[in-house]
Amino acid sequence: MTDSLASVLTIDDIFLGCNANSMNEAIEHAGALLVARGSVSEEYIDGMKQRETKTPTYLGNGVALPHGVLESKEHIRSTGIVVVQHPKGVDWQQGTAYLVVGLAAIGNDHVRVLSQLAEILQDDELCKTLWTTTDPKFLYECLTAEPNNG
Repeated sequence: MTDSLASVLTIDDIFLGCNANSMNEAIEHAGALLVARGSVSEEYIDGMKQRETKTPTYLGNGVALPHGVLESKEHIRSTGIVVVQHPKGVDWQQGTAYLVVGLAAIGNDHVRVLSQLAEILQDDELCKTLWTTTDPKFLYECLTAEPNNG
């Protein structure tokens, strides 16, 4: 059971300064990175694209969270996350995505990951900083910080 972003995200899963001309191109890139890290098979990328036609994955604050449809779960080998920064932004139907967080989750792993991401993404100023930072360690530390429960 994965209980936090820190347990699945490494600094090597963060890619800064990327550029995509379309939402599909950004999804293909994030999906290919999930394939490269061994989390999913190639077929999972089609499930990520299908998800956008059913339930768009734009979360707001410049962040999109592409992940596969239920039918693509069989193509997941292990829970994995990749964070792809697009400083110029990518048109994501409901808004412009500057951070594309590709996700593949086994079981209910995504629930904890989503709630941790949602907490971070409520901070407008932090999100804007994450869109443009050139320091992968900064982005990693922001995303994996323990939620402030006090």
